[in-house]
Amino acid sequence: MTTKNIDLSRRNFLKASASVAAGLVAFNMVKPAFAANVKVKKVNLLKLPTNPIEVAQNSELVQSAWDYLLKQINSLHDTTLRAQVLDLYKNTVPTFMSLYPTKDKVQAVYDKLLQNGLVDPKLTPIDKIFPPLKDLNTLPQPFFSAPGSGYASHHSYPGGLVTHTAVNVEITKAIVETYSDIMEYDANYDISVAGQLLHDLAKPWVFQWQQDGSSLPEYTIAGTGAHHVFSIAEVIFRGLPKDEIIAQACAHNHPGSPKDEAQVVGWIKAAAILAGKDPIALGLLSKDGKTLPTPHKHAGYIVHLGDHDFVLSVPVAKQSVELLKAVAVKEYGFKDNELNTLKFNAFRNYIAAQYSFMRLHSEAANADDPNATVASIAKTIISK
Repeated sequence: MTTKNIDLSRRNFLKASASVAAGLVAFNMVKPAFAANVKVKKVNLLKLPTNPIEVAQNSELVQSAWDYLLKQINSLHDTTLRAQVLDLYKNTVPTFMSLYPTKDKVQAVYDKLLQNGLVDPKLTPIDKIFPPLKDLNTLPQPFFSAPGSGYASHHSYPGGLVTHTAVNVEITKAIVETYSDIMEYDANYDISVAGQLLHDLAKPWVFQWQQDGSSLPEYTIAGTGAHHVFSIAEVIFRGLPKDEIIAQACAHNHPGSPKDEAQVVGWIKAAAILAGKDPIALGLLSKDGKTLPTPHKHAGYIVHLGDHDFVLSVPVAKQSVELLKAVAVKEYGFKDNELNTLKFNAFRNYIAAQYSFMRLHSEAANADDPNATVASIAKTIISK
């Protein structure tokens, strides 16, 4: 190759790189930047709202994430699937619970889970198998006010579920688009995105808010958080497509090895038992009931990859709460014995819903004085 050709190649490369960079700038301008654009609503410490629905409604961050999720539901091409997903967002009642109107029915399904090795009575006694449910006509809570996980875990504030889900959906879409762009094949947008949109749909029921401002503790079924199995049970009961159900079931693990696949199979079996359905007849499991149908659809792996916000957001939440406790004591006069009460929980819930643990922690982690930075953030949100 001549020097001229080398120079020309470099020149073309730089020109192409500049075009790509310009395209990326334009692309990033339309990406959802909820935390960056959020406008906080400042309140007085003595007038802190404690109702989780009000806290979520008053958060521009939460409402922006909620609007984003509704847009992603609307982006689904399959109109039937789109309507089913939207209905699940509107109605957070676990309708499969219509199968368990009496204690005898609950006992029977608990015994069936026990016989199949899908529940451990030491971890989940029968009186804890289902969270409280007033009736089938009353929402446990709206989807948009639920926390993203248990109270000591990720996005644990009113509206945390929608911010967590929005992050995971955006990641999932990026994975689908990457395989489409680089490998030039359809990674099944509808099933991947729907699976991610619905992967935590039982959390409004499982993590109901309590009088002290914390959420209900979670128990386990089939070796994972009960919300996962309940979410799968609900989509089985409501008749969603088998590919969506399988993809959603893979959120907590992928079927890439026999051991991993056995976990997914266990979750589907437990969910099918709760939904009163035969997973083999529905095509959710192979004819022997021991594996998933093969070859595996890619959507399950993609949903699993997309559901990894927790890797960062769990430690972020734990560290953020500790930083807020220190600020509450030093700057707002909280007593140590108030740090596990409604007073502090309302304080941390409001700040997190307005600002997010992610943004607060990032700014603290990059500051010379993390405590001073968190104190400064808190003062822009809550006055004394």
